[in-house]
Amino acid sequence: MGYSKKVWNFLLFLVLPVLFFGCGSGNSANESSNRVSYEDIVHYNRIELLKNEPYYFPSNLPGDENIVFQPLKRFDLIFVGHYQINIDDDMTQIVSMLIPGLYTHVLMYLGKDSDGYAYAVEMNGDENIDFRVDTSGFHMNGRLYVYCLGSDYNKVCPRDEYSRGIETYDFMWPKQLESGLYQRLMGYEKELIATIKNDLQSAFPFQIPLGLDFFGKNIILVNDGRENGADCTSYITSLFEETASVCMEDITLQADAFTDYFLNDPKGQEAYFPAAYNPFADEDIYVSDFLLDYGFDIINGAPRQTKCPDSRVEVGIPTPQKLFDSPSMVEITEG
Repeated sequence: MGYSKKVWNFLLFLVLPVLFFGCGSGNSANESSNRVSYEDIVHYNRIELLKNEPYYFPSNLPGDENIVFQPLKRFDLIFVGHYQINIDDDMTQIVSMLIPGLYTHVLMYLGKDSDGYAYAVEMNGDENIDFRVDTSGFHMNGRLYVYCLGSDYNKVCPRDEYSRGIETYDFMWPKQLESGLYQRLMGYEKELIATIKNDLQSAFPFQIPLGLDFFGKNIILVNDGRENGADCTSYITSLFEETASVCMEDITLQADAFTDYFLNDPKGQEAYFPAAYNPFADEDIYVSDFLLDYGFDIINGAPRQTKCPDSRVEVGIPTPQKLFDSPSMVEITEG
């Protein structure tokens, strides 16, 4: 039996939107719901939506101005450093002088948003860093941040909201975990992303890994994993260890090496605390003065029992340079 004209008109009314917008309208809505923007990542920490796609990171080695674009994959590490630290009021540079090695900071790549912008996480100081020394140790206000790196081949991020971006460093070089460790790490990918997201939302605190014993005149290297916060290196190493049982070899620097750095290395000899943070007098104080004039010693803190598969014990604290040089870290390769 045929349909009446009114029924045909009604059916046509229902069909027209599909003809004009097609099944694609349903897909577009789905794509829109899955879309992740700069705002989603930087302001709402929706890092679980980032795509694990290669990001071609602009890299240059110390002493070489030639830029090499290297393809990063999720959880690859970016090491950065300065040629020369100037003595001024820039707290970032002051803190850098306290860290032995060419590389003084490290970030970790996470992935890309829907517009192709790449993101990393880092432990860093807040915009107005308050650094102080008191009877309980050395302190700096800071936390875990998610950081927009840009997009492939140097397209800048939508906005620059960072007081100490990586463009302030003189050289940057990425590395990746050796293949066996990386495969094990990726077995815990969801757990790692969930932990990082929770840390971002809870403003996971910065910890300077140095304690101070005024009465015993000791500066103590503190290695406590994630217990009381972390610095840039210990955040990554303890995150891998405690979440995925992935541990890197030879990443800690011990007390005797720190002592040698502050007393004998030209950069270490310039490491100082500004007058506002000097517990002894209203003047700048060099770390070497702590050791020589005030009679302090740098000592290893209590050995830390790790959660590594071999249940190893760590002495000393991890540093960016030691992590960079670790045999567990290798050069970036395609694929």
